[in-house]
Amino acid sequence: MKLICLGSGSSGNCYLLENNKECLVIEAGIPFREIKKALDFNISKIVGVICTHSHADHSGRVYEYESVGIPVFKPYEQTTRMAYWGGFEITAFDLTDRQGRFMHSNSDGSECPCYGFYITHPEMGSMVYATDCELIKWRFGSNISHILVEANYAADLIDPDAANRTHVLTGHMELQTTLDFLQANNNPELRTVTLCHLSERNSDEIRFVAEAEKVVDPGCRVVVAKKGIAVDVSLVPF
Repeated sequence: MKLICLGSGSSGNCYLLENNKECLVIEAGIPFREIKKALDFNISKIVGVICTHSHADHSGRVYEYESVGIPVFKPYEQTTRMAYWGGFEITAFDLTDRQGRFMHSNSDGSECPCYGFYITHPEMGSMVYATDCELIKWRFGSNISHILVEANYAADLIDPDAANRTHVLTGHMELQTTLDFLQANNNPELRTVTLCHLSERNSDEIRFVAEAEKVVDPGCRVVVAKKGIAVDVSLVPF
């Protein structure tokens, strides 16, 4: 099983969880044709698509999948919180603060319902994916094999006079918050951590990886989600 990044950031998000027979698409923020190319046009592998929230960089291309009959799991629009496709079992959890408020927002300032996913597969074990939030109140402990999580910015890298400072600070995860989440969920079974949705201006890939490596066990691989990267997320990697 591999986690393949096709896009991570405001220009469009999409990740593939793929083995020889199945593919789960995570986020539909880039054109479907790019997924087709990545799969050598074998789209029959796609068991389904999951999206965290309604913003275009995460779900703007949903209609392309739905138009060809590929199921899409959108917990922000649906009452169900679980999906079962092929060997994948997906559970959605709300990314709200401790008062139950969604932390991501729409352009008019209203709350944008946003969900994370707990994904399992016999070949992978388990993966937690969360993005576009200011904190993750849930703890998973020894039940996580892999983590795909936002590390959008570092507070000390933001220009205090930047016009978009408030936007950056609202609904996105700061490095220390990400590190706290990793430390709280570190366990001997954690094999990989993939840091995603890094800000172009307010992040530092080398620093973020180094800081994350300090809070997880030495055997855990830490990488940044960049277009084209493929991370081995097999339960038994060799």
